[in-house]
Order: sequence, then structure tokens, then C-alpha cells
Amino acid sequence: MTDRPHWIAAILLLAVALVASAVAVAQERFAGTWRIEKSEPAPWARGSYVIDAKEVRELTGTTVVFKRDRIVGPRQVACTGPHYEIKQYAAEDLFQGELSEMKDAPTTPDKTADTIGFGKRPIPSIVTGCATELEFHAINDDHLVFALNNSLYRMTRVKPAPAKANPKSGKQ
Repeated sequence: MTDRPHWIAAILLLAVALVASAVAVAQERFAGTWRIEKSEPAPWARGSYVIDAKEVRELTGTTVVFKRDRIVGPRQVACTGPHYEIKQYAAEDLFQGELSEMKDAPTTPDKTADTIGFGKRPIPSIVTGCATELEFHAINDDHLVFALNNSLYRMTRVKPAPAKANPKSGKQ
């Protein structure tokens, strides 16, 4: 019976380590610098929906950096203390369920997701746990999409510049 508290402590420590490693994996998959390349009206933005043209101009061409302890970028996506989590979404769950809310649409959530570029299911998405409640959905390892105010924003991973050779040593 005296070993029981040690086992409980060991199990709790293991659980904490597993949760911490899952957060690290989530953050590492999307870690680095991304450029918001362009915006387009969200598929549900028809009729009375308004696109904020000023916000589109403000965000397009900017960079977003996913770091372990914060997201650096324009105020709309910036966050301190994110709680990263990777979720695997079906098409109807993308953009917080907006594709499934398009009841009058002439197409299904799966077809709409395909049109946006999500060719595989489930769709890996990073939930940040930030107050903005933005979720970033992966088209592939180098392309993300997020929705904000009836616009879809497409992001491309910024590849690090290759290291320059040191002329004295010939090494990179």
C-alpha cells in the first residue's frame, strides 16, 4: 500500500508529459513564419454579408509567426499564451461549422471544401485557444486557410533563406 502514492504520482507525471508533448507537436507542425497571400469572399458571404475591404488590405501581404508562447502578426491574429491543439475536421466542421450552415447552397460542405482546396479528409486544423478563436486549416504542410469577417485568407509557409557559405571556411 505504501507504493500506491508513488504510482499515482508517476501516472500523473506521465499524463502531464503526454499533454505537453502533444502541444509541442501541434505547435511544431505549424511553427514558423507564414505570409497571408490573399483573401477571397467566404463561400457563405452572399447576399447581405459584407466584406471588410479595409481589413482585407490591412492583412494581405503581412506575416504571421507561430511561436511556442505567442502568435506574432497583425492584431487580428496576434495572441499571447496560445494553447495549441491539432484537430482533425470533417468538411462540415471547417470554419466553426459555417460550411454546414449554408443550407440554401447548391452544394455540400464536402464539395465546397474541395473547391477551397481541401482535397483530403480529415482536415488537420490548429486551434490556438486564443481570444480571437481563429482556427487555421491546412490544405497541405505549406498552405493554411483561416476565416475572418466573411473572408477566407490563404497563407503560405515562408521558407527560411538558405545559409550563406562562409568564404573563409567554405562551410555553410
